[in-house]
Amino acid sequence: LVVYGLKGAWTRHNRLVVFSLLDSYQKTVILKKNLSTEALRCFKVESQNTPQKVRSQTNTSQTSVSAGPSPISNLQSSHAASMLQKLVAESEANSMVFIEEMEGTTREQKLYGVSACETDDVLQKKWLIELVNSQVMLRGCETSGYVIVSAAKAKLLQRLHMPVWKNRSLVSKTTWVGSFECMQYYATVDAGVPSSSVDDVMWLSLDNIEERESMIISDLPDLVGSGHSVGGVVSSTVGATSDPDSAPIQLQRIVSRCGCQFYYASFGENVDPSNLEEVPPLPEDNDLWEQEVGVDCFTLTHHDLDICTNSLQYAMILDLVNNLLLYVEPRKKEATNRLQYMRFQLQLCSVEDQREPILVLQENIRSLLSNSRRLEKEAYVKHKQYLENPDRGDYLDQLHMLDNQIYEHKEQLNSMNEELTMMISCFKETQIIASRSRQRASSHDKGVSPSRRSEVCFKHAQWRLTDADGQLGISDLILSNFLYSKVAKTDDSVEHLLELGYVKMSNLLPNQAYKVVLQPTEMQSKIPLDRQCLLRIYCREKAPVGGISIKEHLEVNLVPITIGLTEALYKAMLKFFFPGRDTEKGDDHSEDEEPVSSSNKKPFKQKRSATFYGERDDIEKMKERADKNHTFFSIKIPEVPLRVSYKGKKDKNIEDVHELSLLLSTIEYHNKTWTWLDLLMALKNDAKKILLSQAIKQKLLKSRNIPETDNQPQEDEKAMILLGPQHLAGGGDKTLKKSFLSRMRKDHH
Repeated sequence: LVVYGLKGAWTRHNRLVVFSLLDSYQKTVILKKNLSTEALRCFKVESQNTPQKVRSQTNTSQTSVSAGPSPISNLQSSHAASMLQKLVAESEANSMVFIEEMEGTTREQKLYGVSACETDDVLQKKWLIELVNSQVMLRGCETSGYVIVSAAKAKLLQRLHMPVWKNRSLVSKTTWVGSFECMQYYATVDAGVPSSSVDDVMWLSLDNIEERESMIISDLPDLVGSGHSVGGVVSSTVGATSDPDSAPIQLQRIVSRCGCQFYYASFGENVDPSNLEEVPPLPEDNDLWEQEVGVDCFTLTHHDLDICTNSLQYAMILDLVNNLLLYVEPRKKEATNRLQYMRFQLQLCSVEDQREPILVLQENIRSLLSNSRRLEKEAYVKHKQYLENPDRGDYLDQLHMLDNQIYEHKEQLNSMNEELTMMISCFKETQIIASRSRQRASSHDKGVSPSRRSEVCFKHAQWRLTDADGQLGISDLILSNFLYSKVAKTDDSVEHLLELGYVKMSNLLPNQAYKVVLQPTEMQSKIPLDRQCLLRIYCREKAPVGGISIKEHLEVNLVPITIGLTEALYKAMLKFFFPGRDTEKGDDHSEDEEPVSSSNKKPFKQKRSATFYGERDDIEKMKERADKNHTFFSIKIPEVPLRVSYKGKKDKNIEDVHELSLLLSTIEYHNKTWTWLDLLMALKNDAKKILLSQAIKQKLLKSRNIPETDNQPQEDEKAMILLGPQHLAGGGDKTLKKSFLSRMRKDHH
């Protein structure tokens, strides 16, 4: 299927129409499913570790393989034992670490989704959909203007692969591979007049959509215009107009021509080997490391992103993401809250107590549905009688009364159906949780395997933040080798990994003391650029307990960073991201006043809610606690050397520092139940305590022209982190600190 010149629009009106049609269809399907006899039928969740019984032609192969040596027995073989002995001997002899050179292997080739979709076992290419020179207009709800996304060529390919062995069972494999070539983003420069119509949209011409192989100047707009690079302005006329009010709409290219690919590998139901012409061989079990086979995976890759936005366009993009792409209807939000409330409520009941209310509600819905159909038949007969005798006014009154009754019955039917859906969902969820807990208890020694994986990767991205006109730059942000992966496992645990290879932020404002705002202090020359990692965040979540998210381990690793900030850039960035905030007024208040005022108001509000509005029930407390809180078993941030520079507004400021060497020592937390805001505030307070003392000390040493003998923190700080404060109660170093501070006070006076 090939479509040329597709134009689409996704606005608030279109969103309401599409969601209304989908909602009406889903309600009809769900009502039919909820009233069926199989709604409460008990089901058995099959374990993924039990093999499927296949026919006689494969029984012998399965028996031979299952009776073969396991990885544990192979580990005791001669080859594995000799390798382990060699590793032990090398570790005792030399502790030098060598980097393995992986020539010809890129980050994209290591992605699981890419490797799963590029296997050579394709049986059939089922669907191929191509869009040539397509464009889609996106208009938000809170901001004026619009964004147009265009692509010279978009392709979507579905392929059927050979079945694969997963836990001694054959499962089907289907892959989807999509690509967008020469994809661009355009946004209006000015706010314009708010409008929900698509008639005033300035659609792109083919010259601005198609891929350009050369930059030959062939027309007057090519000579006078701003070109085809990022930041270029597209307009229907060239040059200025005499009347500013009648100026045409201008579109600015906020993302230049880039490429995007996505890969999705899906492994479906079990396949009977007798229906296959060729059965794939069973995988060998002689590998020491278990490989991921049959794991659903989605991968999204971007190569080079060149972005340029002003404050209005940034707000427009946030509006589109929040109100169009991630929008949830208020009724859906209310239904989600009621579902969560019912989930906590049913945790206090047994499985048998949940079945009887569902059966009663099913009977009520059936009777209500039969009454509604009876009223519809009466309305049809009455409408037919009114058409035969239009002079009878009583027929019309009876018809209006029947229509009102039908409408009331449908509204009541929808509300009861939503409640029944939630009750059945919670009932089945209780069964699944109980079944999975039994499986985890029975197969605890068999290990945990991944069940689903998601990956997002881009090679290089450059974002220029501009002024309101879209031309004068404020800052440049460069990101390289970004990778985010999310792995869901069979025990309901989730692992998150975020890696960033390189980051650099530049100051583009004129007459600034520091042009580089953020960058790594030094690059490791012996490691290739595509394998360096500046930031790594790892988080492992366990299955929620009582609705509360459990973070088993959270670790943040960061290389040494150099920071050079000026007050002018700080105010410009604040104005860019928060255009409605008055920066001058905000500077009159110190940072320490805000937490004090908020902490003074918070107990008053909590006391009022507990006394004036009355006590809340236990279920509401459970729901609110689960929504906000997270249990962190272990949080670790290793030490990070920092080199900080800051320049204030005036020529000489007391807070000005130049290349101040600081060390953010290791921060650890254990067994904390916090919100994300609580975690950020704890990190802020601890980092402030650690860095402020070092900054004051070095500032005083430099002001007295005393040579800095040691810029590292005191040894007792490291010992306190490792051993705890109870082991450092002697205070030998405290007397040295006290004498040093008293001597500094005497020298200062």
